[in-house]
Amino acid sequence: MKLYKIAFAFACAVLAQSVSARAEQIPIPTQAEWATQKKTVDLGNGVTLGYSEMGNSEGKPLLLIHGFTDNSRSWSLVVPYLKNRHIFAIDLRGHGKSSAPACCYSTSDFAYDASLFLEKMKIDKADVVGHSLGSMTAQVLAARYPERVGKVVLVSSSLGNTAGGPGSWLWDNVMPLQPPIDPNGKFMTDWYWNPNPVDEAFIKPEREESAAVPLHVWKGVLWAGLVSDLSNASKLVKAPMMILWGDQDQLFDKTAQDGLKAAFPDARFEEFKGYGHNMFWEQPQKAGELIENFLK
Repeated sequence: MKLYKIAFAFACAVLAQSVSARAEQIPIPTQAEWATQKKTVDLGNGVTLGYSEMGNSEGKPLLLIHGFTDNSRSWSLVVPYLKNRHIFAIDLRGHGKSSAPACCYSTSDFAYDASLFLEKMKIDKADVVGHSLGSMTAQVLAARYPERVGKVVLVSSSLGNTAGGPGSWLWDNVMPLQPPIDPNGKFMTDWYWNPNPVDEAFIKPEREESAAVPLHVWKGVLWAGLVSDLSNASKLVKAPMMILWGDQDQLFDKTAQDGLKAAFPDARFEEFKGYGHNMFWEQPQKAGELIENFLK
């Protein structure tokens, strides 16, 4: 028995060394490198998805899904605080380096792309963090493909539409837009307003890349959001969940959060007092550490 235990311990040590030898630390790109370091993958449904891969190549997979008109760069301030994970931050169709088909841009379309992405990457199951539009995509992904989703974090989320419809600030400003969109004009600076300072080295290229999103994508997301309601889909979500929200969120207010709490009564809820819709840009360390601790 003693020899058996020694042999078993030796085998475990060899296996651990083997895994360690295979592991690779994939670096986080700098802001200057971010766009050029992206990879692409053909999903097989006519969509090519851009993505940023970072972290421990042998770590537990983590899928990051950005918000409306953002791209994988949206997570660049947070990822340094997500330890020992194999991180895949995707560009939703129509955004960043991904292809921009004429149709379609609903959360169901985005979730289907995400499921195909996980399949292409040979990832059986991943934890998922989504912001705004990406958080609603995460809800649909967890509802429709539960076998692929571990834990879920919703950042600045809602069960309702992303547009607000006619009469809302976003709808009434986007629908009359004509290309090219000025990244430094009033609309874009208002769109990227935050109640607290955000790293200028990050926000400037983020705003420029957002302005480059094709106009049919801007409008396609708003039209899809106009008729979206995730209250029924929420009943199918069984994954453990945490919700992060800034009380200065100009898109999804307290009423929207009350709806989320009712839909997901077991979810952990963390409020950022004095912070806005992009609170994880304003307080990346706090947001990153909350996410990391929850996922552990």
